[in-house]
Amino acid sequence: TSGMVTITDVLPAGLTYDLEFYDTTYLVPRWNNSATQTTVFLIQNATNVTVTGDIIFYNASGTAMTTQPLNVGARGLQVLNTSTIPPLVGQSGSAAIAHLGGYGALAGKAVALEPGTGFTFDAPLLPIPR
Repeated sequence: TSGMVTITDVLPAGLTYDLEFYDTTYLVPRWNNSATQTTVFLIQNATNVTVTGDIIFYNASGTAMTTQPLNVGARGLQVLNTSTIPPLVGQSGSAAIAHLGGYGALAGKAVALEPGTGFTFDAPLLPIPR
């Protein structure tokens, strides 16, 4: 045998089952590295296992610009300063965070900082609604 488990090994055959899958992607409506603003992502892992994935950055027209790895330890925090990513310098747009942590595994926000005035603008990480 191959060691694979089939659904009929776990659940009785001949019955009807409903399986529901959730999209675990988070959306960030705004990041900005233009003029005098810089955006920092704060991504928290709410689980007791490491969560991995990708942060995909898009320009305002929706074209993917670059992807950065996501790797947040159990109950940990990943901080990502977008001004340190060369393709994002002088740019702005939105982002998506695709991960393997399950629905609701992450929390966080993107904070646009305006050093000259001290203003900050928060954009929450929003899961795709169920």
